Amino acid sequence: MVGTGLVLTLAVELIAMNNDPGRMNTIFKFYMQAWTLLSLSSGAAFVWLAPQVNRVWTPSWKHAWQITAILLIFGAGMFTVMGGLGKIRDRMSSQAPHTLDGMAYMRTSMYYDFDQEMQLEQDYQAIKWLRENVAGSPVLVEANPPLYHWANRFSTYTGLPNVVGWEWHQMQQRALLPQDWVRQRVQEVHNFYQTVDREEVEAFLQKYDVGYIVVGQTERAQYPGPGLEKFDAWEGDLWEKVYSQDDTVIYRVKS
Repeated sequence: MVGTGLVLTLAVELIAMNNDPGRMNTIFKFYMQAWTLLSLSSGAAFVWLAPQVNRVWTPSWKHAWQITAILLIFGAGMFTVMGGLGKIRDRMSSQAPHTLDGMAYMRTSMYYDFDQEMQLEQDYQAIKWLRENVAGSPVLVEANPPLYHWANRFSTYTGLPNVVGWEWHQMQQRALLPQDWVRQRVQEVHNFYQTVDREEVEAFLQKYDVGYIVVGQTERAQYPGPGLEKFDAWEGDLWEKVYSQDDTVIYRVKS
């Protein structure tokens, strides 16, 4: 078990899965196995070794081993404390409250993307409105920025289904399916926000049975241009405005 665990830590230095950004998932997945093997073998070794230390080893070696073991166990235990404190200090906003509310940080946070500064308070209020006013599981459509940007925030914080999630994650979780299926959906979302072709818009809404459309700061930053003008132009026809605050608008698609 020790040997296998050590070999795994070496293997990820030489081998990486295809399309893995920065070997991140390769290291993460294989190190989970390595630490499991090493922790189980260490626990067994400690139980077997401790009685022998008291019976066989000389006092000097015994004391050296005991001190080393205590320091190692203490160091491992400190991670729980120091890691927790580090996570608490790692905050998107220094003004964010200390709370179990996973959305509270938005109220005091800013996000910079597409050369624009966005106030997450706007998304917070719109998400809160959706959670309080929308019943069932209607499909949302919102911007699909590059991976690991401020993406899928409405579906994430409401639990409502989206036309497509994070592109690369969706490909990984549906590895048996053609990756073009996910890419096609992402491109269709881009086209939906940018097009001024009414037939294309109606076909998109019908294909994915869209119930609500988000036009917020992210959408305006990612898809600037005449495509956004259609939301006001066709308001009351294809959809109706149900929420509006600052730069964030939510439309309900008319059936």
